Amino acid sequence: MTCRTGTAVVAVLCVLALTSCGKDADDLFSNLNGTSSSNASEHETPSSGTAGLDAPPFYGDNSRARRPDRPDPADEKRAREKVKDIAQALEDLRRQHRTRPAQVREALEPLTAPARLEVTERTTSGDESPVPGSVYGIWIGGTACVTGAVTAERVWSDVNGHFPETGCLPPAPAH
Repeated sequence: MTCRTGTAVVAVLCVLALTSCGKDADDLFSNLNGTSSSNASEHETPSSGTAGLDAPPFYGDNSRARRPDRPDPADEKRAREKVKDIAQALEDLRRQHRTRPAQVREALEPLTAPARLEVTERTTSGDESPVPGSVYGIWIGGTACVTGAVTAERVWSDVNGHFPETGCLPPAPAH
């Protein structure tokens, strides 16, 4: 190969590298100025290392413990069947201004037995001191949870999978 041919090959390879021929998901140059659209969804898989347009690098990996797993369809169905009764019991408590963890636990135990029930005080993201109300998590089957909160103002109930580090209770608010 002559020097001229070698230079041409190197130039072609450089052009291909800089124009992203065979563009990969972790392309460092794909959105430097934030104007191009991204194929990445807001909820990336933990191993992908990418996230939505506003997320920092490795957000998917770093925030994995804050997102619940997906429940098994059969467990999810059973959990959704329980939500209505649970929400009604908590709404009755809320109207009576009984939102402390012991009061919530007492009201939910008959509805959730033999499932594992977790109830704790709510915290804020600022100083993590308790605020009026309770947060609860109820294990349904091996993979689903009914999670939520009750305060003097309202009742939350949701069906999701387990949180990797905290089970059915959502992780403490982040800074």
